[in-house]
Amino acid sequence: MKTDNIIKGANGHDFDFAVTNRQSCRSFSTKPVEKELLSKLISSTVSAPSACNSQPWRFIVVQGEKARLVKDAVQLDGRNKFTEDCPAFTIVVEQKATLAKGVAIRFDQQKFAQIDIGIATAFYTLTATNIGLSTCILGWFDEEKINKDFNISPDEKVRLVLATGYAADNYELRNKVRKSVDEAADFICD
Repeated sequence: MKTDNIIKGANGHDFDFAVTNRQSCRSFSTKPVEKELLSKLISSTVSAPSACNSQPWRFIVVQGEKARLVKDAVQLDGRNKFTEDCPAFTIVVEQKATLAKGVAIRFDQQKFAQIDIGIATAFYTLTATNIGLSTCILGWFDEEKINKDFNISPDEKVRLVLATGYAADNYELRNKVRKSVDEAADFICD
């Protein structure tokens, strides 16, 4: 296996570090994220696999004055107040998936698109962790407001908003509560 192309984070971390240390951040520093890092995040994200290589996504990266619009949308009904200090957001937009004819005829392509969006989001959050950034995946937001503020076309759907930035000083890694391998998997091996 060739290992010289492994993405290393700011501290030389590898994939295992990202998997072990990724968590939803609920306390951000106001420090802006360097555009180079935001670009690196998207570069990694668009490398995610998708059904028939359909790549049914568009990412709108927002930082600066326009971030206020996103904050207002995700703080709907008093929720997600922790995003107030978050400097950057990535709006994950689903586009219509174009699948191979045989696949499109037999299967509902929008289900594939939603799965693909989830995979791309995992790439984003793991890359962010690897390069020293923190994220929180937000599914609660005012979609109409985002559609209007960011000119989302009627044939697109906002699926997620990814709060992105540096964790606040002294923000600690929490113990993860996860199913054990035995609880989560059945191994059927000869």
